[in-house]
Amino acid sequence: MSKALDNLRLYAGVVKRVGYTLSIGMLNSGSRDELLKLYNAYSGHPHPEDGTPVDPFIIPKTDVFELFGNDSASYEGVYECGFGHTTEFELKVISNLVKKWNPRRIFEIGTFQGRTTLNIALNSSTDAEIITLDLPAEELASTKMDIEKGEVRYVKKEVSGERFIGHPAASKIRQVFGDSASFDFAEYRNSVDVAFIDGSHAYEYVLNDSEKVFTIVRDGGLIIWHDYTNWPGVWTALNELYEKDARFNGIRHIGGTSIAILKI
Repeated sequence: MSKALDNLRLYAGVVKRVGYTLSIGMLNSGSRDELLKLYNAYSGHPHPEDGTPVDPFIIPKTDVFELFGNDSASYEGVYECGFGHTTEFELKVISNLVKKWNPRRIFEIGTFQGRTTLNIALNSSTDAEIITLDLPAEELASTKMDIEKGEVRYVKKEVSGERFIGHPAASKIRQVFGDSASFDFAEYRNSVDVAFIDGSHAYEYVLNDSEKVFTIVRDGGLIIWHDYTNWPGVWTALNELYEKDARFNGIRHIGGTSIAILKI
């Protein structure tokens, strides 16, 4: 019965958001940007570097049952999502992956409001350590590489990680700040069990973050990327890594989500 209610809530939430987006939401520039991204995702898109056409989603698919079977995770704020957030289903997938891997150290690039960070904390062991890296608003004009224009609003926020601040699970979470292109990852080398990449969606940043994270995840660990099907920079970078770098040819796209994963 509870599963049916969960599905009904999910359906109602989707209908509500779609109705809003296609009506008064069109008055909001953010809503229009999101619709444009969705259109681009399913109509093809030129390579962000040289403009040549690319096949958007070439990475092989896997599904949640192959990965972890039944849902056994805990959630908070799962139905509270909007632009810039993981969807309800994606948050559940990430939470279940964390629960299955039982990581002792997790590294996240891109804190935003901390909704995913909090749910990672809720599904990790009591002795787990979660490091979450976010770009402070004051460094927006001095990033080492260009970020996407549509990302500026996610950086210009009053509080980073507001969802977990003051929460009991926050004791596991350590916030660090900086530009992932210049941040020193040396102290985390070969020590991370699960990494979540959801920082800048610009092509060069996705390549940078993927390379940096690969150096800190230990054997047997897991890398999770968000927005593979949503942002051209993400799918172009991941497609390139999948096709041209043997270290990344095990990447898989989780069906029904914008999540890609790599087991190290």
